[in-house]
Parts: sequence; C-alpha cells; structure tokens
Amino acid sequence: MLRLRGLLELVLEVQDLDRSLAFYRDVLGLAVVERWPAERPGAWVRLGRNEVLGLWEPKSGGPGVGLHEGRGGNRVHYAVYIEEGSLAAWSERLFQAGYEVEGPVSFRHGSSIFVTDPDEHVLELADWARDWEGRPVQKERA
Repeated sequence: MLRLRGLLELVLEVQDLDRSLAFYRDVLGLAVVERWPAERPGAWVRLGRNEVLGLWEPKSGGPGVGLHEGRGGNRVHYAVYIEEGSLAAWSERLFQAGYEVEGPVSFRHGSSIFVTDPDEHVLELADWARDWEGRPVQKERA
C-alpha cells in the first residue's frame, strides 16, 4: 500500500528575504540550512528533524516562486508544536520582538497562540499534549 511518510517542506512567498529571516531565524530561532544567491533570493530554514521551511521572494514578472507553475495561494496558516508549557514564554518573546500575539486559544488537545509574520502568513504555536487522533504528541527539536 502506498503511504505518505510526512511533510518534507513548506514554501512561503516573502517580499523581503532579510526581513523574513529576521523573524524566522532571529525571533523563532530556526537555523538557516541554505541561502540562495542574490539574483534568486530564497532560503531554507530547519523546521523539524526532516522538515524545512522555504522563504522565497517572487520572481520578477512571473508567478511566485513558492507556487508550482503559478498555482496555489500565497497566504498561509500553519502550525508548529512547541515545548510543553512554553506558551507564555513564546508570547513574551514575540511581544518583546514587536509582534502582536493572539491567544492563547484553547482547543480539544491543548492551547495555541497565533502570530502574523512580516508577509501576513499566520503561524500557530501549539502546546498540544495530544494529536488529532488523541495520541500523545512526540515532539522534537527543530
């Protein structure tokens, strides 16, 4: 039987790579694993053990580089797990860095906060003890 093994990458279209890296690298603490040359501004940051987040500036005069052949949207809501019990610390860190934080919002398996990145993508930081099926979450460090 064919199975998907998990998420490999998520690509976000950004307007200013340096501004986005200041958020993802400096505020969230994600490691840059690859940065492209200036003529094709883009970078990959480590999101999990095997997962990366692509931050790509749009091609001039063409469809966004984060899109496949111009298909798909360019505004995203996505969620990442955080260390258990660290929701307040993340809220404070984001606030101190000048970002507005929404929440915490309680869900069936935990609580989350939401922050909008410099390109209006909504990042959910989730302190969930259980996954969607009710199984304990196995968290890992990015």
